[in-house]
Amino acid sequence: MDAVPVTETQSTVQHAARGDRVARTREAIISSTQTLAQDGEVAPIVRDIAKLAGVSARTVFQHFADTAELYVAVLGRVLASVTGDPVDLNRQLPLEQRIGVVVDHRAQRYETVRPMWTFIQTLQRRSTEAAGKLMQIYSGNREQIADSFGPELSALPGDKRERTLNALSVALTPESWIVLRERLGLTVEQAREEWRFILRAIFSDTH
Repeated sequence: MDAVPVTETQSTVQHAARGDRVARTREAIISSTQTLAQDGEVAPIVRDIAKLAGVSARTVFQHFADTAELYVAVLGRVLASVTGDPVDLNRQLPLEQRIGVVVDHRAQRYETVRPMWTFIQTLQRRSTEAAGKLMQIYSGNREQIADSFGPELSALPGDKRERTLNALSVALTPESWIVLRERLGLTVEQAREEWRFILRAIFSDTH
């Protein structure tokens, strides 16, 4: 019996199906690695990643050259969740209200990555690519702060404006949130209130 030729449409469908499987497997590997990192693993091992993803260790290395490449992919996912869309903020609101909105927005995002912050810091020391990606958090945050508090900052002379913006940027870093939550043992709401206090103090010093 003659073989039935594969049509162009069938070939396209088969390629699409393979592409979907590849994408699903890659997603499972990244998600599993992220889960382990969130559980406190500083450097999740391939055996555990593969087991959680439901694949073999060999499959992991078919999708990623090494664990460093995999970790960087996880970092990209995390940074997307942290930076994301900027807070929707009306700059005509009173300063106190804007401080509250900015603090709540940052606190929510940083709290989600707090369990895996050691993983992130360790990775950025080992990978220049990861370090470069991490810088996106700080540069993006600084830009968002400059926009959120534009009316107050624009009223300051150049040097004082830059120093005030730097102070606000330092106050609202992930590391600052980690110190409040883990080193000082504050609750989420207590940490938020400390941030509000710090931001009020910074602005009061500009008068």
